[in-house]
Amino acid sequence: MYQKHLTQVWQWMSVVCVLFLVTSVISIQGGSEFIGRLFGDKAGSLPDNKPAIGYFGAIIGGVLFLIASFVLYLHAYRHGTRWHSRVPTVWLEGLNTDVWDGKCFQIIVLTLFLGLPAAGIVLCTMEAERGDICEQDAAHFYKGSDTTLLLPPKAIDPRNQMRLRREGSGSEECKKTGIEILPTFWSPFLVYGLPSLSFCMAFAAIGTILLGPFRKTAPASGGNSEADDLATSG
Repeated sequence: MYQKHLTQVWQWMSVVCVLFLVTSVISIQGGSEFIGRLFGDKAGSLPDNKPAIGYFGAIIGGVLFLIASFVLYLHAYRHGTRWHSRVPTVWLEGLNTDVWDGKCFQIIVLTLFLGLPAAGIVLCTMEAERGDICEQDAAHFYKGSDTTLLLPPKAIDPRNQMRLRREGSGSEECKKTGIEILPTFWSPFLVYGLPSLSFCMAFAAIGTILLGPFRKTAPASGGNSEADDLATSG
């Protein structure tokens, strides 16, 4: 892709990522009951859905952030000779990033498109971890403070679902509350693995922006070596 294409992809992927995670965090905080009800199974109230919002927020936000960070890395690797020119110029076409206000704008853009998603993913993961876990159709209940999605409890009966629901659910009926969490491998990978990959890619992009791409430069074609000197000395 050309520089213009990478800029457009990074801009729109980052906007979608920021809006999704901001909406998720607002819903977790109780600021949007309607949006909160869009996540997870049918629940009686927004608190029933908070861990579900965090669960899906961390997963989907991690995917979006990973893609956006990879595109930013490609742009920084391929284009620009100074740090501010390695950052894609969004919204303000023809912006002169060599002047101080252009550099400030690039810093603001990086903060919005890297800082906000990272903070949103962390907050969503923390909210998901607070939720209790229960085994459907069985009297097996686990407090959120005693479990982790990095190593979620397994169902005693393989036919039963393990469900993530609101904090403090206690021994309430498990069947109709919360959401089903994925099997043992997938939950750690999606909730922690994908966000971790996205953070690593974001750090790689920042490093490339600040330090420049680590390319191996080939020797100049006209360079003289000892062998060339010996061959031409006679």
